[in-house]
Amino acid sequence: MKSEQPENHRTRVGAERREKARARLLESALLVFANKGPESAVIDEVIALAGMSRGSFYNYFRTNEELLEAVAEEISNELLNVIDPVVLQYEDPVVRITYGCRLLLHAVREYSLLGDFLSRLHWPTLGKSLHGITFLARDIEMCVAQDRFLCTKRVAFDLMVGAMFGAVNSLVQDNSQSDYPEAMVLTVLRGLGVDKRVATRLVAAPLPTIVFDDQSILQRTLDRTRMQIQISDKS
Repeated sequence: MKSEQPENHRTRVGAERREKARARLLESALLVFANKGPESAVIDEVIALAGMSRGSFYNYFRTNEELLEAVAEEISNELLNVIDPVVLQYEDPVVRITYGCRLLLHAVREYSLLGDFLSRLHWPTLGKSLHGITFLARDIEMCVAQDRFLCTKRVAFDLMVGAMFGAVNSLVQDNSQSDYPEAMVLTVLRGLGVDKRVATRLVAAPLPTIVFDDQSILQRTLDRTRMQIQISDKS
């Protein structure tokens, strides 16, 4: 039994080291993609920012596209961790859609790095990696089935997704209008056929404070950037 302990310790330490290295690459990639966009060949910049060798990079990712999808999936999971606890309190799909869209836009307002990254995504990466879109499609389908939206599922989905990511781009350019998320969601709901009084009430409901976990890729990257700025200012 005792002879197995050192091996278990080495295995655990090795796994932790690999996880930290992968996280470092994802953080670096988030910064580069947010700055240059998904079309750029970023591998050299990512490994330089992460302080790793090209050989080490290929232990984790094979292509630029694979790296982008990994970052997008990580961001997607972190958004769901923030949005789901609020949305899942409600059974009404219109309420879920309203809270989900408002929370997304407010997260973009609060975290500029998130907006920079999301605004540069496009199909198919957008639809394949952002899991929240799957849940949005489910709720839209329920709304159409209940005659809550006065259009087909395809039209409702395209209108909602197009409007939200258009709004993300607008917030990246100028997020000075504090009521922009609510104005956008209200307009989309009205366009889909939701009663004005219902839509107005839903977009006026209070939202919880948006806080990402300290270990999230977004928060770690922001902390890392602030630390680098502080070091630069002192030198």
